[in-house]
Amino acid sequence: MKKGITFLIVFMLMLQPVFVRAGGGGGHSSLPHTSHQRGNGSPLVGIMGVSACIGMTVYWRRKKARLMYQEIEENLLEAYSQDTFWNEKNLKNKVREQYFIIQNAWSNQDLKILKQHLSEYLYEQWQMKIEWQQFQEQSKLLEHIQLFKVMIVDLHDAIDNHQDYFWVYIERKMQDSFIEGGQVTDSHNETFVEYWKFIRHGNDILLDEMKQQDEVES
Repeated sequence: MKKGITFLIVFMLMLQPVFVRAGGGGGHSSLPHTSHQRGNGSPLVGIMGVSACIGMTVYWRRKKARLMYQEIEENLLEAYSQDTFWNEKNLKNKVREQYFIIQNAWSNQDLKILKQHLSEYLYEQWQMKIEWQQFQEQSKLLEHIQLFKVMIVDLHDAIDNHQDYFWVYIERKMQDSFIEGGQVTDSHNETFVEYWKFIRHGNDILLDEMKQQDEVES
């Protein structure tokens, strides 16, 4: 909490000159105009202000996930002490690897690849969706795929390893375009958060479920 307040104070101090310029001069027109005055503000201040704004956005976006991680951190270490599968670094690397494979396979409607990386339950759902898209001459084109953050936020270490699973916070960005009849009918590029559930498959992992941020954090 103290860390969040500190960020907010720094953020406000950085933006103070910007607020003064934007809100000053009562009684003047708010319409755009050309000013002949130069050197009233430093470009560095503006850059620092934008950076602080981005930093605060990222901080609050990840705050809930960090709290969830802190709640299970000891359990994760205990599980690792008994089973090397639960090595946090290795699991996060596996998630990153699976993430790009799955996104590309979904974009290419490659059911053969997806079958190797999804649980039977999820594969059946995605198979129906892709086959319906193909029937409708529709597809989703995913480009410029990025993965910014992976955090383990929950886990279940069962006596039977086949029952093991864990949830991860996924923060990602991509160009997501909807194609119908060979034409792009909708496209957007934004950063968003999801929570993915992976189940254990030997020493590997399979994606089993996906939830939106508000479904988990609310």
